[in-house]
This record gives sequence, structure tokens and C-alpha cells, in this order.
Amino acid sequence: MIEREDTVAYIARLERELQAARDRIAALEREADIHTRYARQLDQRLTSLLSISAALLIGRDIEHVVSLVVQQATNLFPGTSAAYIYLLDSDGEGRIQLKAAVPEHEPSVLISTLAEMASKAPRAMLLNGPELEQLIQYETHRVPNEGCVVPQSVLLAPLRIENQRLGALIVCSDQFYHSFLPRDLPFVQALADLTMIAIDEILQRQRAAALQRDLVHTQSLRAEAEARLNAAQAQLLQSAKLAAVGELAASVAHEINNPLYAARNSLYLVEQDLPPDAPQRTFLTIAQQELGRIARIITRMRDFYRPSRGELSSTNINALLRETLELVTTHLRHNHVVVHAHLANDLPVITAHADQLRQVFLNVILNACDAMPNGGELTVKSSLIAARPESPAALAIAISDTGVGIAPEHLPHLFEPFYTTKPHGTGLGLAISAHIVTQHGGRILVDSQPGEGTTFTILLPLEVPKAE
Repeated sequence: MIEREDTVAYIARLERELQAARDRIAALEREADIHTRYARQLDQRLTSLLSISAALLIGRDIEHVVSLVVQQATNLFPGTSAAYIYLLDSDGEGRIQLKAAVPEHEPSVLISTLAEMASKAPRAMLLNGPELEQLIQYETHRVPNEGCVVPQSVLLAPLRIENQRLGALIVCSDQFYHSFLPRDLPFVQALADLTMIAIDEILQRQRAAALQRDLVHTQSLRAEAEARLNAAQAQLLQSAKLAAVGELAASVAHEINNPLYAARNSLYLVEQDLPPDAPQRTFLTIAQQELGRIARIITRMRDFYRPSRGELSSTNINALLRETLELVTTHLRHNHVVVHAHLANDLPVITAHADQLRQVFLNVILNACDAMPNGGELTVKSSLIAARPESPAALAIAISDTGVGIAPEHLPHLFEPFYTTKPHGTGLGLAISAHIVTQHGGRILVDSQPGEGTTFTILLPLEVPKAE
């Protein structure tokens, strides 16, 4: 009897141990299932973060980035009812503003308070239970929020880059049966950090683009300044040359004129005493011609230093051009040069030194004739150039020839005093012409192709500069 009772007790004990083992196995299976589900959820979250990271890297503007993040937050944290991103305002006053929300709606004062709190926090935070209820009661008492959904659980993460905190990410759940857990904190902070990296990269690109634009603008200004400096230096050099020529002209005119006229007068007296058929007359004529040439050179040098300062008067450019062409008609015909005049009708009258401008036209026309030793065509045009933003209205006088042209290496030096390519030239004609045109506030331009001819264009403003 005793053995039978012992056997029954033993079997009962075994059954209890077996049930306990079954309970432990069931508990282990539940725990394994939980770990499996957590591992699966962890893998899904890591995959989501990688996908979000790849999407954020190709973001081109901040609005796109923040919209993408709040949308992905609802997938990354199941049970999410709303997500918000706040960023510091660019006004420098340290205020944060809502940049994106899912769903799109005006957040309550509580959410704004949570954003302020999160932006100053050192790391991600989880609020639920009594702590969140206490904050909700305080905010509701301070600012009533009728009709607003009260969150039951909140994830807060600062948007930070290096040591700067520039905003906050807020993820809310309003479900009683689903609260966020502490294990969600690393993921919400990782999402916030990815967001800030993407935003910072966009800002860096914008700064780099702005710096590039500033650099291009600065280089343009520098090039413009260098061009103006080079032009000013060239003008100063030209002015120095003109001053040197002026001093030389004054000195030469003073020192040579008196003996020159004495020599010419002496030759004239000798000529008067010679019979008409005297063989010496040929040599006297040559001497007088050469002395006359010297006298003309001296006169041109003196005029270059101290040009005629006749009174300004109303000048008809077309009439002045016709008069100049009449002066050289015989010379042009003798050199087999055909003239074509295309003078615009109704050109306005300008205020100018008529004699000085006639000298300019005469110099250019005679140079054109010299450039056509075997004959050719001379074209004289006048026109009115309308005013533009960069330049006022002006008269344009273009004098073109079909001569030999000017070699490129000579073009930069055409208006320099004493620079000439002619065997018997003085190099003062174009220098004087450019000086006169400049005194009238105008410009003289040259366009020439060797073997094809040359065009001198004289631009004269409708009003003479006040300095004149």
C-alpha cells in the first residue's frame, strides 16, 4: 500500500515538473518570438534608415528634405499619429518655426513647447505617462487648446550638426494601447541626425554657389578695373607724350622760326636779282620748297601744342565735309580717286570748332589718298547714332578707302606723336586729329585689313563737354 502511494506521488511530481518544463518552453518560445519580431523590426528600421539616407542625399532643397522625413517617420515608428519638424528661423533671433508636418495642420501650443524643449535637449527624449500628463495639464491650463488631439506618447530629438542645434523632430502617438519605447530613441535620433546632415549639405551647396557667384562677379569687376586701369595708364602715357611734344614744339618753333624766315627772305632776295633764265633758279626753287616744308612742319607742331582756340559755333557737319572734299577735289582727281559721299539728311547741328574739325577731316582724307597710290575709291558717310544706356547720342563720320590697309602691328600706334610709316611723314597728322576729336568729347576709331582698305570713324557728341 505504501509503495503504491509513493508511485502515485512520484508520477504527480513528474507531471508537475513536465508541466513546468512545458511552461518554460512556452515562455522561451514567446521570448524567442519577441526577439524574432524585434530583430525583424530592427532590420526593417535599419533598412528604412538606409533608404531615407539615400533619398536625403539627392535632396535639392530643404522643403523636400523635411517633407520626406516627416512622411518616413510615420513608417519608421508604427503607431505614429503625427510628425513635425521645426527649424531655427533665419532672422538670427533664435526662434524656431514649423517647416513640415504630417498630417498638415496647425500644431497646438503644446507641440510648439515640445519643439522648444527638444531643440535645447542634448539627446533624444521619450515622454509618456505622468511626465507627459503633467506637461499637458500645464500647457492646457496656460493656453486652452480646445479641439486639439492630445498625444499619449512623444519622441523628441534635437536636429544637431557638430555642436549646433538647429531645430527639432517630434513624433507623436495618440493611441492608448501603443506607446513608444526607450528602444525607439536611437532610431529617432538617427533620423534627426540624417535630416540635419542633409539640410547642412544643402546649405553648404547654397553657400558654395553664392561664393562662386561672388567670385565670378569679383573677377568680372577686377577685369573691368584692370581694363580701366590699363586705359587710364595708356591715356596718361599719351598725355605725357603730348606734353613732351608740346614742350618740344614750343622750343623748336621758337628757335627755328626766326632763322628759317631769315633764310627764306634771303633766298627770295637772291631770286629777285637773278635773270629769268639763270640755271641757279632750279636750285633756289628746291631750297625754297624744302624751307617751306620745314615751315609747315613747324606750324603743325605749334598747332599741336597750342591748337586754334576759335570760338565755338553751330556747325553743320555735312556742309563741313562737302567743303573739305571741294578743297581736295583736284588732288583726288590727280591721284585717280573716285569719291562717294553718303551724307545723312537732317543731321542736327552741333556746337564745335569748325576749323579744327575741317583739319581732322582733311588729315584723314589725305591719308586715305596716300594709301591709294594707284587710285581707288574714297567713301565718306555721315549718320546719327541714337542714344543708348551706355552712351549718349552722337554723329558718326566714316571715311573709307580701298587702299593698301594698315598692318596690325601699326594699329596701336597710329595716334602716337611722331609715329609714321611714310618716308616723308612727320607722324603728327593723326595725333593732332585725335587730340582735336578728344577735345570735342568724341572718339576716333580705326578698322583696317591689309590689302582691303581702311575706315576711320569719328564719333562726335551732340553736345560739346562742359569742360571745353
